[in-house]
Amino acid sequence: MREKKHYHVTRKSRADTAAVLRAAVAVYLLYLAWKIATASGADASFSQPVSLLIGGAFAAAALAFGWYTWRRYRADLKEAQLTPEEEEELRREREMEP
Repeated sequence: MREKKHYHVTRKSRADTAAVLRAAVAVYLLYLAWKIATASGADASFSQPVSLLIGGAFAAAALAFGWYTWRRYRADLKEAQLTPEEEEELRREREMEP
């Protein structure tokens, strides 16, 4: 059975917030890719191959940024874990409470 991980509240909150904001950027990039790729029918001056190429580039950027977001979140969570010293201090504080 795996032992439950304990996190420093502030560091974990920062990691969660940063991950949500980065994920929002990745989703927005994906949305832009979709809009650019499908824009060729609406504007005659914007050829379909060019719109697909630019949309594909945005989609690739969105996927790469999504991958970066996931890896960065995992690293931030690892940094947010309590050290053995912090866990011991927390245990002592809990024992002192009435």
